Amino acid sequence: MPYSSTVFRCVVVGLGFLMSGCATAPIPQVQLQNYALLVPQDLYGNGAAVTEIDRGPNRVALQMTAEGSNILAGVSTRPGVNVLPGRHTVQVNVCHASSTKSCTPDTYVFEAKQGVAYVLRGPMQTIVMLDRFKKSPLGELYPVSQHEFVSDKALKTMQRNELTTASNAGLQIVEQRQRDQSMIRKVGTQVCKEVGRNIIYTGYVEKVADDKLQIRIAEAHLKGNPSLRPGGFTATTVWDSPMQWDLCR
Repeated sequence: MPYSSTVFRCVVVGLGFLMSGCATAPIPQVQLQNYALLVPQDLYGNGAAVTEIDRGPNRVALQMTAEGSNILAGVSTRPGVNVLPGRHTVQVNVCHASSTKSCTPDTYVFEAKQGVAYVLRGPMQTIVMLDRFKKSPLGELYPVSQHEFVSDKALKTMQRNELTTASNAGLQIVEQRQRDQSMIRKVGTQVCKEVGRNIIYTGYVEKVADDKLQIRIAEAHLKGNPSLRPGGFTATTVWDSPMQWDLCR
């Protein structure tokens, strides 16, 4: 039985999508400028497909398209899906071998803009942005926490904010130690010190000599859980600056 061109297009495109099928009619060419194009990378030549856009009541039907194959130079890609502009959670089913048992979901959360093609390259790689019509490069989105991808500008802003937060936290520690110096310099005071990022040493001031303290380090525990002790700890006595220790709180 002969097939119409629309049906044939749905069948061909549907082969690249493991869970979707031809759920919606093709978008008229004149309207495509209002949509973003999401293109999954074909990892290892074994297949990738967008299987879900958003979740729950916000889930949208997949607007499949024949566009997207090999859209990025040097990268094998699959046909993509169209999506309206906005913030979306996109799931891609990636197969690493011919068997469906090798397929795993990758998740991308990002802000899509109309007229842009997004090549989803993998959860630990970037999302490459192209003008979907001119195929010219528009930059990349970078992975941050919880599967989220952001622009280079947003990433740099986040990094600056993290540095500022860390700097402020360090300044607060120094200021608190300065306020506590009269107590820290007293013999018998219990003092604490964070070693690395996970271990807290607890000790007692035994002697005070100018700008140094003799501290008997009596025990150690994991940060946030005083009942857990690190292996290999041995009690010891050290001389150290009083500005390197805090009152145990």
